[in-house]
This record gives sequence, structure tokens and C-alpha cells, in this order.
Amino acid sequence: MLKNTLSINVAWGHCDPANIVFYPNYFIWFDQSSHLLFDKAGANMSSLMKEFGVVGLPIVDAHSEFLAPSSYGDMIEVTSWVSEWRDKTLITSHEIHNNGRLAVKGTEVRIWAKPHPEDPNRLQGQSIPDSLRSRFEG
Repeated sequence: MLKNTLSINVAWGHCDPANIVFYPNYFIWFDQSSHLLFDKAGANMSSLMKEFGVVGLPIVDAHSEFLAPSSYGDMIEVTSWVSEWRDKTLITSHEIHNNGRLAVKGTEVRIWAKPHPEDPNRLQGQSIPDSLRSRFEG
């Protein structure tokens, strides 16, 4: 299973007045690590758009569990992988470790979306090609 790990040095601007990471930043880092995972698989968003005509992988659900705080100056690691493939969606899972301790767990449900054939202002889920899934094996 292909995984990506992103190291982040928590900056002052990432924190709230209590000097802990402001929670929306975790979702930004989940998204960043997901895109880096797809890059690592040779399937960056630009190439997916050209090769398959998708508009990207919009998030239709996101969840997070905050287990331990991270603060200014901490070096954290965000590890991401595709934990489940469904017909039209995939789930990316994320773990953030701070000094070896699991601090945050999260998931994103992303849809394989193309413009709707009858209404270009809408999106329509499509079956995810096996050729894409195979890039994440091993």
C-alpha cells in the first residue's frame, strides 16, 4: 500500500491563542498530504484531469479525531494513504504523529467526479478506473 509522509514544523501562525494547532490546519495538511500521495503515485490532479476528464477529487465528507495537542515549534508528521476504494469514491486516511505519539486521526471521502453530461454546472460521480487503483498497490 502506497503511503505519503509530510513533515511540518508547526509555526506560530498555525496555532490559536492557547498555543495549540488551530484545528482547520489539520484539514489543510490532510488535503496537502493527499495531493502529495497522488503525485507519488504518478497521478497528480493535472494529469488526472487530462487523462480521465475528471474535475479533481472533491471531498464529500471529512472527519477527524484530536487525540493529543501539537504546539508552536513541534515537528509533526502527516502520513496518508488510500484506505478504501469504492466504485465512485475513495477514502484517504491520515495519521499525524508528534514526537512518535499519535496526535490526530482523520479521513476524507473523495469522489471521482466529472462534469454532468446534461448540465455542466453540476458534477456526476463516475466509476474509478482500475488503472488508477493499480498505481497505489505495493
